[in-house]
Amino acid sequence: MEYTHTPISEFFRRFENIGSGDAIAAASQFADVFLAAGPNGAQPVKASDFALALPKRKQFFASHGLQSTSLESVQETRLSDRYVLADTRWRMIFARDGGEERVTAESAFIIDTEQDPVRIVFYLSKQDPIAMLKANAAAAL
Repeated sequence: MEYTHTPISEFFRRFENIGSGDAIAAASQFADVFLAAGPNGAQPVKASDFALALPKRKQFFASHGLQSTSLESVQETRLSDRYVLADTRWRMIFARDGGEERVTAESAFIIDTEQDPVRIVFYLSKQDPIAMLKANAAAAL
């Protein structure tokens, strides 16, 4: 992963390590209510509801052959004294026909640095993960 050691990059190292495991720990890195956005729109999400959805999301990706997800980079932009925009790039590795396929996914987060510990208040998935998987599966044919 390309990053400098900052509180935000360390936050994402912890996020990466628990993101595929403990749903409650992963959801605890989000504000009680946060805004989730993507190609299909935006909606407020309760962290408690998010924790319930994470195992289903994990199962969905596993059913499509996801082997691992790792953080490749974090680029920080301070928005104010309180908020930091973190543009992230993730490498997803899928098992495909005896080999592997590497997919890059990009996300943006706004982090509230005034909370202790810091929390995600906005999450933007720059790609629709379902459409991305379908496109990759079609390209493999």
